[in-house]
Amino acid sequence: MNKKITTLFASLLLAMGVSAQTQRTSVLEEFSTAYCQYCPEGYKIIKKAIDSHPGTLWLVHHAGFMTDAITIPASERLTFLYGTNAFAPAYMIDRTVPSETYTAYSPVWAVDDSARIASQLDEMAAVPCFTSVAIGDLHYDAATRNVTATISGRMTQPFDTNITRLTVYLVEDSIVLAQASTTGTIDDYVHMHAVRDCVTDIFGEPLSFLPDGTFRYEVNYSVPAKAVASHCRLVALVHYFKATNLTLNAVLNATATDTYLTTHTAGIDNSPNLAAFTVYPNPASDYVMVHAAQTIRRIVVSDMVGRQVAAYPVPDNSNEYLLDTRSFAPGLYLVTVSGDKGTSTQKVVISR
Repeated sequence: MNKKITTLFASLLLAMGVSAQTQRTSVLEEFSTAYCQYCPEGYKIIKKAIDSHPGTLWLVHHAGFMTDAITIPASERLTFLYGTNAFAPAYMIDRTVPSETYTAYSPVWAVDDSARIASQLDEMAAVPCFTSVAIGDLHYDAATRNVTATISGRMTQPFDTNITRLTVYLVEDSIVLAQASTTGTIDDYVHMHAVRDCVTDIFGEPLSFLPDGTFRYEVNYSVPAKAVASHCRLVALVHYFKATNLTLNAVLNATATDTYLTTHTAGIDNSPNLAAFTVYPNPASDYVMVHAAQTIRRIVVSDMVGRQVAAYPVPDNSNEYLLDTRSFAPGLYLVTVSGDKGTSTQKVVISR
């Protein structure tokens, strides 16, 4: 690596000549609010960079410029990492000060250049890994909205465990909330990757490693009523925390559940619903695959006020159909599938 990574954990390992042995996942944390007129464009700039770096975790803290209906205290408190007055849109990657920076002490950047963000993601991809982290044994009880899970990991290289913490966030997709923009208010704007709640303490739980180098943390958490569990994931960050030194808050590793909470349902009747169907990917961009447990006869796509956008008769007794959504404007849609066993509707997000 020819770039200087200005974090304690990276420089220490590089000085030792140690290379990565375990997969490390970078996390980009964006600061954005519904009142920020430049934030929709900022989202597009970040998305362009992340699209070229698959596997990067993307979180959006609704803080930095006023507050909105999604803002939580944990996101507001995290703005201490600016080191000065907060603003939006802004971002940080692994809470780390990159080699090219506005200041020598803050990991937070203004969102203005996809190429710069991509370069910083490349820089962080070269940082060695200190610890693994994984979320397992995840169960969601639909009746009580309670989530249980085990977060575990193993130290792969020596580092300062005295300032190491684990933060777990509840992250929600597909939140429809009016958004300011440079061309006016967007009433049906779809907010993605929103940090909806903090499962742990705001600045994380102190992480204790056993003599064999492993750690284990048990999650027992109730999803708040404001969140739609079928759009929520858990995200876990292992990171340093030092409130008095902004360069000592780096994220060592991160992970997220690969599906929404409701796909891990426990304590309810899991017998198949023949009228139900799945859509993927969701969010989607150009195409959406519909797969049902019944023969599909017709698919209707409507907007959120009930206006029909498209209708598709499905021939040949198929239980699958590929929707072409390239002409759809970004937003939230209702997909209704009718077949031999009944009719069912799901929400689909088109995001570009």
